[in-house]
Amino acid sequence: MKLWRILLVILLIAFAVGLLSYAYLNQQLKSLGIISWNIEFERLTVSHIVIKRLEVTIDSLPQSSAKKTTTALKLAQILSIEVPTLMPERIDIKSLHIKGTLLPDEISATLKLFTQDKLRLQVESDEPITSYLEVIRSDSSIELKAQYDSNVLQAEYDYHSGQLKADASYLLAAQQFSRRVSTEKINVNARLRGNLSPDIELKSIESVTSALSGQLLLSVNEDAQIKVMGHSTTASGQFQLNLNHGVIDSYTLELAGETGNLKSKKISELPVQLESITWQLRSNDQLRLPFLNVQQAVNKAHWPVSVKAVAKGKKNENLNLSAKLSVEQKQWQFSSVELGHLSLQANNIELPVTEQALIINKLTAKLSGSFSSNAAKLQSIEPTHIEFSHLNNDATADIDFSNFYYPYSEFSNIAVEFGLNIHTDALKFEQFPQIKATFNSEFQYQDQELFGNGELLLGEHIRLQHHSEITPKQLKSQIKIHDVDWKQTPQLDALLKQFAPQFVISKATVSGQTNVSYLWADDHWQLDDGQVEIRQSDWVADTLSAVDSHLEFKFSANNEQLNISHAQLHISSLQQGFAFGPVNAEFDLQLPFQHPRQSTLDLTSHTIKGLGGSISIPNQRYSLAGNFALPVVFERISLGELMRQYPSNKISIDGDVSGTIPVHWDSKQFTVEQGYLGALSPGGHLQVDSSALVSAAGNNPSLKTLAGVLSNFYYQQLSTVVDYDQNGKLYLAVQLKGSNPEVENGRPVELNVNLEEDLPALMKGLTLSNSLNEAIRKRVQQKIN
Repeated sequence: MKLWRILLVILLIAFAVGLLSYAYLNQQLKSLGIISWNIEFERLTVSHIVIKRLEVTIDSLPQSSAKKTTTALKLAQILSIEVPTLMPERIDIKSLHIKGTLLPDEISATLKLFTQDKLRLQVESDEPITSYLEVIRSDSSIELKAQYDSNVLQAEYDYHSGQLKADASYLLAAQQFSRRVSTEKINVNARLRGNLSPDIELKSIESVTSALSGQLLLSVNEDAQIKVMGHSTTASGQFQLNLNHGVIDSYTLELAGETGNLKSKKISELPVQLESITWQLRSNDQLRLPFLNVQQAVNKAHWPVSVKAVAKGKKNENLNLSAKLSVEQKQWQFSSVELGHLSLQANNIELPVTEQALIINKLTAKLSGSFSSNAAKLQSIEPTHIEFSHLNNDATADIDFSNFYYPYSEFSNIAVEFGLNIHTDALKFEQFPQIKATFNSEFQYQDQELFGNGELLLGEHIRLQHHSEITPKQLKSQIKIHDVDWKQTPQLDALLKQFAPQFVISKATVSGQTNVSYLWADDHWQLDDGQVEIRQSDWVADTLSAVDSHLEFKFSANNEQLNISHAQLHISSLQQGFAFGPVNAEFDLQLPFQHPRQSTLDLTSHTIKGLGGSISIPNQRYSLAGNFALPVVFERISLGELMRQYPSNKISIDGDVSGTIPVHWDSKQFTVEQGYLGALSPGGHLQVDSSALVSAAGNNPSLKTLAGVLSNFYYQQLSTVVDYDQNGKLYLAVQLKGSNPEVENGRPVELNVNLEEDLPALMKGLTLSNSLNEAIRKRVQQKIN
């Protein structure tokens, strides 16, 4: 048989098979309600099919067949169906159009199906709405992602374990519930965490919900706008349902909001005109309702509710109410409220402690007692909680009242006996940093005076014992501070930063005592009879570092100045470019807070050791506001010790020098003129790596000789003249006399070297090259950059 005949037979067979398949496919699609379809392929391979356009018309619902089995498939069976081996790895439908009488609008979308590794389906729709859908099956997990406008759904289901997670956000359209109640658009978030049994049979929606357990949380995180009887209310909250096999076991509702623009209304018992109400509501109870019949909750008559409300008055007064209620309702219409207990709150009430007054911003009390139109007599059921303000400070207090008598019209006759705990996260006074504070005491208030004894805790670790008295004129307190670990007290760093921002203490132990007084009328504070001891302290002042220092002194202070007297200072190691120590000094100090450059230091005695020798300055008064001369005397400074601090493989030197550097201060900066340092007998030894100098010398015999001399130079004389000008330039005139026994039979050599250096940059470079703490390193690096 000829080849063309064979090919013709194969073509006819393929055509017949295709025709039969087309007829069978049409029949199956018709049973699904699809009356017509049209497909246009762009690419057709074994691994990838690209459909350029697919149009489907649906005019009826799928037809049921009496011959079909009634056995329902389990959820896990459906979700774990294997992909046929003949399926290509990828199918793309670039343009999918679905229309028909069952659809209100034509659907236009794109579709991608991936069968390799993970089974993944992606659908993007442009008409009639813009939406996105993605379904991924991996191992035993199904992930679903969907988005419609600003509405988003993400879900994950494990069809082996049954674990189900879902998160969604939905923009609820504005609602009009009645003529008096309406809402703006509300952004609602939903979260479901639970379990859906994979063994359920998909017979009905009831069969699905009956297998669902977990927690469903609906929340409104952003303030929603609600209008009630013409008044605008902003609200947020959440609603949680606890599901058990399709039954809502219990619920929790939490709402909070604020209602403004209230009409002024005079309350006879209190001189307050209402302008706004801030409220919170919480309710939780058992329901025992099927999930699909949640609307039956309207028949629940009693709803337990916790309510808190704050009504603001025209003059910033506040009335607070806190209660546990049992709300009776019918068809969502509230009919009555039963109070479990009542908590009273009174806000922005002024107490005439001083001319500025002490203002109670919020008082929350659970009390027993009696109320009348004239006065209240109360005792605490549990400690009363108060938020109050005084002298620009906000604080909270817990008070256990043993007796509280309050005549409404005679505020000055209040009489109270109570235990007091006061707490503030930010106690502040002028020129002082904010600091957390807690105050515990037993108090008695009568005739506008308050007396008490107790303890004050500043920060977490500063503990003060006190005896205090508050009158309409002033506050007095005797305070004693026990050992405070600086590392555990960051508030001390903040306090120090107010007075000396360049001064940082990394560790110390602090103790002391003082008497504090504060006058309300003129906002004046004062510290007297103060004593402080700071032990085992490491600190940094700008680029100056100190290790293991001890300082004790007496002090007094007020709004304007700090006075320190009888100060004794010991520092084991002091470093700024070079290391010195130990250092000992005794002095007095006066520090004006507003003008620290006008500070005065009275130095009475001191010793400074360093670099194998000692350094000293005159014991006298120093004022940064004026001019003064400061001769700095160096005795037996070891050049070898200097090199050990900054070792180099290019140069080494030993020997001792002494001299005086006359430093002059002109109220702005330091200068030096004709300072002198000279080597002590018998001189010393200098070795310089002259390889670079030899290379540069070429054929210059003098430079070669100099390089040879410096390689092993023994000097008998070394003198240096030092000058430092207002521009930060350091000038050194160095003279060396000596010889190298290996060069020209040790012929005497005299060297004169003039150096000019930018001293601030040099000190910063030395500081960076030394192993100082990180605070100095960063500070110096900032200055260089």
